Amino acid sequence: MEIKSKNKDYKQYVLDKLGSNHFSKHVDFNITKIEEGIIEAETDFQTYMQQQDGFVHGGITSAFADMACGFAAYSLVETGQRVMTVEIKISYFTRGIGDRIIARGKVIKPGKKFHFCEAEIFTVKEGKEVLIAKASSTMAVIDMKA
Repeated sequence: MEIKSKNKDYKQYVLDKLGSNHFSKHVDFNITKIEEGIIEAETDFQTYMQQQDGFVHGGITSAFADMACGFAAYSLVETGQRVMTVEIKISYFTRGIGDRIIARGKVIKPGKKFHFCEAEIFTVKEGKEVLIAKASSTMAVIDMKA
């Protein structure tokens, strides 16, 4: 199924939403790829992102999954519409060890009121990507024009 955006300027719309998202700035969530229904972001693994044993904190992992799904959903909506997380489920596969964190999000089933999304979170160590978590999410499409 080919997924198409309702917004011809979807890349700029996503970047505008990213620019106004204070949390994504705080955790250095840098989008490196924007396609219709697809987002990729990455950041350097920093000390404040560690849990007590030095691994990527589960909260950082889930936040990156949520943002990857959310910005992927934003790439499909009309200007003036918003997306909000309705639910998210995350499975952690292994501890996060590495120098970088990569988040890949995609819309797997867009809808008029809800987009169903998935995200994968990787760490990169010595140039090798390791899948540390996978999430599924439902994003509500909110019409702010009304």
